[in-house]
Order: sequence, then C-alpha cells, then structure tokens
Amino acid sequence: MSNCRPLLEKACAYPVPDSPETPGSSHSAISLDSGYDTNPPTPGRYELYIPAPAHMDREEAFQYHLTTRNFFAWMFEKPLVGRRLSGSMKSLLARMNEFRPDEEENQDDMLAYLDQQGYTDFRECPDHALAVLQFAEKFEWQDLWTDAFVHCAGMNDQLILSDEFEFVSRTTKALITRAHLEMDLRLERAGKSLSAFLEDDLSGTYFGLGNEARKHLERFRSFLHSYYVIKYGYWPPMQHESVSAAFPNTTYRAMYFDFRSLYEYLLDPNSSISIQNNRPVEGGICVLQNVVEFDKRHKYTSLPHPLPKLPESTADMNRRKTSGLSKVFGSKQVKNDRRVAMLSALTAATNPDDIEVMQCSLVREYSRFERDWTLKDAEKIGVADARKVRWIVVYAILQTLISVTRIPKEVRDTEGVSYPLCCQIAGTPPWKIGVKTLQKRESKEPMRPKTSERAIEIKPDTNFLATQAMPLPTRPKSARKFSFALPLAAKSTPEIRAPQTRKPSYCEILVHGYGNGLNTVEADSDVSTPSSSSGEGGSSEWSVSSLSTDEGLPDMDHVSVHDTMNIYEDEGDVGLKLAKDGQRETHRSESREVFTLRESNPEVDRYVSS
Repeated sequence: MSNCRPLLEKACAYPVPDSPETPGSSHSAISLDSGYDTNPPTPGRYELYIPAPAHMDREEAFQYHLTTRNFFAWMFEKPLVGRRLSGSMKSLLARMNEFRPDEEENQDDMLAYLDQQGYTDFRECPDHALAVLQFAEKFEWQDLWTDAFVHCAGMNDQLILSDEFEFVSRTTKALITRAHLEMDLRLERAGKSLSAFLEDDLSGTYFGLGNEARKHLERFRSFLHSYYVIKYGYWPPMQHESVSAAFPNTTYRAMYFDFRSLYEYLLDPNSSISIQNNRPVEGGICVLQNVVEFDKRHKYTSLPHPLPKLPESTADMNRRKTSGLSKVFGSKQVKNDRRVAMLSALTAATNPDDIEVMQCSLVREYSRFERDWTLKDAEKIGVADARKVRWIVVYAILQTLISVTRIPKEVRDTEGVSYPLCCQIAGTPPWKIGVKTLQKRESKEPMRPKTSERAIEIKPDTNFLATQAMPLPTRPKSARKFSFALPLAAKSTPEIRAPQTRKPSYCEILVHGYGNGLNTVEADSDVSTPSSSSGEGGSSEWSVSSLSTDEGLPDMDHVSVHDTMNIYEDEGDVGLKLAKDGQRETHRSESREVFTLRESNPEVDRYVSS
C-alpha cells in the first residue's frame, strides 16, 4: 500500500485487530454515526470499502469494481481479469493514476507488471500483441507500440482470429496491412535475387566490367552456387507450403551469418565511406563507386567499411618472371614462384584473428577457392582486381540479406518465431500521422491575400509597352474563314465562290466587248464576239449585280463566271480579267453617269425591253 494515500482518503478504511473477535467483545463495537471503529487501531491491517461512484449504472459499477480487483491483482502480482485484455490494461493504469499520485512511477510499475505476467511476450500470440498495441496507442508509448506492431505485421494472417482485432483502430489496421505487404514483397524480391546470387543487380546494366573481370565474376558465382547446393542439397531452396519466391526465415538468417563472417574476413578496417579517409586509388576497378551506387539504387545504408584488404602489387614478381635464367630454361619455376607469392599476398590481405569468423564454413571454403584459383591460368585478371570483384559480390549479397533480416531495435523477443520481423516502421505511430500531415499541409499551402485586398502583379518596366494598344499585323482572310481558288494555271476545274450575303439593290449585266452598258468600251478588233466566244467556250460570260433606282449609284458586288476563272471584289472599281488565246484584257469601269451602247446587240435589246 506504499504511495496509496489517495486510496485511503477516498475509501472507508476500518482497522482490523490482530486477535479474532469474540461475541460481546468491545472490538465489535462500531460507531454507526462516524463509521469508524471505536477501539484503538491496530497498525498494518485495515478493512477497505471502495464504493463505486453514485452516478454509475449497474454495468458501469461492475466494471469499476472489476478494475478495483485488478488494482489489487497488480499489487499482489496476479493476472488480470476482464472481458478484454486491452480494456483491463487501460482501466488499470487509469486507476493507478487515481490511487497513486506519481504517474511516471505508475508507468514504470505497469511495464514491469506486464513483463512479469508475460503480456509483452508477443511471439505467436496475436491476443497479447493486439492488446498491448491498443494499450500503447492509448497512452502513446512508442517503443512498446513498435514492439507489438512488428509482431502484428508478421502475424497479419492470424490477427482476424483474435477477439481484440475488431477493437483496433482503422488507421492501425491499415498500417499493419501495408507493412505486411511491403515486407512480403521485399522478401520475395530478395529471394529471386539470391537464387541467382544477384545476377541481375550485378549485370552489365549497372556494373561495368571487362571481359576477364566478368568471367571471374561468373566463376565466383558458380562457387557460391556449388557451396549452397552441398549445404542444402539443392538451390534455391524449395517452398512446399507457399508459391512465393521468398526463402524460409531460417535460410535468410543462416546466409546472413555466413556472409557477415566473410565480410569481416575480407574488410579493410581502415576504410570508410568517405573518400578522403581511404588510401589512394591504385587503378583498376573502382570498388567504392560501385558499392555506393548499389546502396543508392536500393536505398540501403552503407556499411561502415566499404573496401576490402587488397594484396600487394605483383610487379616485382612479373619482373622476376622475365629475368635471369628463366629466358633460357623456361618459366615453369617462375610460374610456381609467382603462384606462391600470389597466394601469400591474398592470405596476408585478410583478417584471420577472429576465431568465430574462421569457424564459418563459408570462410574456409572461400580460402580454398582463392588457393585453387591461383593454380590456374585460365583467367587473365590481376590478383587485386579479382579480389575487388569478389568483394563487390560479397558486399551486395550481405546488404540484400541485411534488408530481410534486420529487426527494429524496439523488438525484444526475436527467437522462436515462424514469421519474419524485418518490418519497416519508418518511425510513424498513428498518433503522429495527423500532426505530420497537418504540418505538411501548412508548409505547402501558399499565402493567400485577404478578401479585402487585391493581389497586385508587379512587372518589370520592359513589359510596359506590351500593355499598350499596338497595331497587329493583319492576316489574310483566307487563313481562317475562306478557301480561295488558286491561280488559273494551278486549277483545272472551275470554282464558284459565294458572295457576301447582302441583298442586291439593282442588276448589272456585263457583256464581253460591250461592258456594263454604263461605261464607254472600246472593243479591239481581235476580240471575238459573244456569239463566237460562246461557241468556243461552251458558255457565255456573264455577271449579275444589283441596280438601284437612286440617282447616286452605290458600290456594286459582282459574281462573275469566266470559263475557268472566278473573280470576286467587295469594293471599288470592278476588275474583270479575261484569258482568251493566251491574251489578257482588263476592263475597268471608270464612269457610271452615261448609259450608252455603241453597238447593237439582240440579247441586250431583249433584256432592256423586258
């Protein structure tokens, strides 16, 4: 009952004597008015009466007493009872804050109680994981929420069988489903890549190598394939219960420990991701550039030591190859000496001091691979470049395995689970999503002027002339509305175009050789008569316009049909172009004051008389 003074103040406390009561004893006398025992109190033992608040109904009072029972169960380290585990946890912590003043101490005691009762052991237990997930979300305990969330994401297919699932918030359900799907896709993608030991990721598309370096890469990949075929009996491992390409969780972890040991066996402890801290580049394949690009492409965090130990240069050995008696007696001994020197250089460029690393079977087989490689001359690649190629493969495979085996640091129990725990939480519990979204919207929302203010657009002075009324170059009307006929030489068929839709006020007849009857026309001697032209051309040339009875004659609109030529004029003098036998004649009307016909024409006479 330490630090429970508010409980004693709110409840009715009755001191209990140490000796049993007897009938007629004075210990049984209780003051009904005061509610307290009239006998001297015995320190250490009390009888408590903790009534439910008067405003509660029967169901609420029952829940209140149930929480009171759980409060004493916490005190005596007994399990909780209730309809739902998550509800009992929430009610218990709220009652602890009511009966005990120190909330921080209550939180620590509550976490210790949950651990002691095994409620925070989420392995293969959806009920515990979902209950603690809701409890941590209620009081915003991020570490506890993350631990339960990762297990829920791994057991996503089993959560619906729990009674706690329907009480989880919709946001949390969406987060669990998204994390589970993303984890499944990442595992499947890693399984496909590791089946061929990153054949696509280290192809020529992303990884530029020469022919000899590419041959050595394939040789090392064949070595890895043979190693795991011997270890598992077949490669890639078969999935009997699933069609997914992902490996079993145990296979991922076993491969991770293998390649981590091989990485530690070959790494250069003095290297770092910074170029300034590394040793000068000696030429050949650029390891740092290739591993950094690989990490960026897959969004991996670079490892602390991205470079391997490289064997010393074999330039002195190559010089010894062509010196002394080797030119006379052959190079067999020199080749043997060179191979021994290469193997010694490769062995020296390792970290064999760690006993745990040397006990790894992959490390021992790798050492044997390098020894066998030095005895063969099938590849013409330097010993340093060959080490670089193998290192890039080891580095890339290890990074891929880390992405499917790395568990968030908040997860405590990781052993003995059949589901993956490599969940990406991105540090976003549900109670922070709303705050981050609001901040993001506020940062992106542009400043808007008030309704009483007008937005003023300020332009440079050079744009002042652009605001003035400037005459624009006129377009030809045919560019938008009309399609006029091409010249005579380009047209083979006549084209008739409609005039503007204006009501004609009078009619005018234009006769070849006679004009319109209003102007004086001098007919040339070589111009044929209308009858002859009509016989040759197949039709007479005629024009219709309007004639007004007013004394002042307005402008006239004309529609002319000229064998294969059409002329349209809106205003001014009427221009008529004629083409006969290669000659063109232009007739313009200069005066409309006199109506005179110089020569008699039967057609005109009939028209005038009618």
